[in-house]
Amino acid sequence: MLSLLPLLVVNGIVFGAIYGLNAVGFSVMYNATNIINFAQGEFLMLGGMLTLLFYGDGRVPLPVAAAGAVLATTLIGLLIERAAIRPLWRRRAKDWTYVFMLFAVATVLPNAVMLAISRDAATFPAFSGTRPLALGGVTVAPQALWVLGLTAVVALGLHGFFNHTLTGKAMKAIAVNRRAAAWMGIPVERMVALSFALSAGLGALAGVVVTPLITTQFNIGLPFTLKGFAAAVIGGLGNIGGAIVGGLILGVLEALSSAFVSSMYGDAVTYGILLVILLVRPSGLFRPLVELTQEEI
Repeated sequence: MLSLLPLLVVNGIVFGAIYGLNAVGFSVMYNATNIINFAQGEFLMLGGMLTLLFYGDGRVPLPVAAAGAVLATTLIGLLIERAAIRPLWRRRAKDWTYVFMLFAVATVLPNAVMLAISRDAATFPAFSGTRPLALGGVTVAPQALWVLGLTAVVALGLHGFFNHTLTGKAMKAIAVNRRAAAWMGIPVERMVALSFALSAGLGALAGVVVTPLITTQFNIGLPFTLKGFAAAVIGGLGNIGGAIVGGLILGVLEALSSAFVSSMYGDAVTYGILLVILLVRPSGLFRPLVELTQEEI
C-alpha cells in the first residue's frame, strides 16, 4: 500500500486543486460582498454541462464549446445577481437572507439543467489526449496538468488583481465598509455584479477542466460546493492563496483516508478537519480579508 503513496498524493493534489479553484470562487464573492455563495458548485456543474451541450459529439470544436460554456455561465451569474441578489442588496437585507436565496438558486439550477440538457452522466474528450505521462515514477493523465496549470494561473492572476489594480482594491473596500466605499465614489452595485461574474466564470472553468477526469452530471454541484466552502474556511475566507492551500489539504487527506481507512469515510475526514481547524483557528490558517484595516487595503 505504501508503494501507492506517491500516486495517492498526486491524485489528491489534482482534486485538491479543483476544490481550491472552487474555494477561490467563494473568496472572490466574499471579498466584494461578505456573502457566502452556496450556489458556487452549480457554476462548476454548468461549465461541464454547457460544454457538453455546445460540443454535441464534435459538431462544435471543443475549445469553442468550452469558451462558450464559460461565457454563458458568467452571464448566468450576472443574471442571478441582477434578479436575486441586487433587490436584497438595495433593501440592506440580513446576511442569512442571501444564504437562503442562494440555496434556492442552487436548487433551481440543477433541476433546470436536468430538464433542459440531460440527467445522465457524460463527459467530453481530454484537451491533450489520454496517453499517461510518467513524472518521477508516477503516471499522470495530461488533463491533470491542465487542472494544476489553470489553478496556478488563476491564483496568480487574482492575487495581482486584488492587490495591484484599482478595481480589485475597490472590491475589497466594499467588503470592509460598503457605505464608506460608496461615499468614496466606488460603484458598489457594479462591483457586486463583477464579483458574481468572476465567481461564475471561475466555477465554469473548474467544471470545464475537471469533466474529462470525472464526468459531469446535473447533480454534482452540491458536493463541490461543500468541499469548496470547507477549503475556503480552512484557508481563511477571502484569502486567495489560503483557498488554494485549503483545497490541496482537503484533496490530499481525502485521497489518503480513502486508501488507508475507507472510501466511506472520505467526507467524514474532510469535515472532521474543518471542525478541528475552526476550533483551533476560527479564522482559518491564513488571515481573512475581514481582519484587514482600511490602511492595509
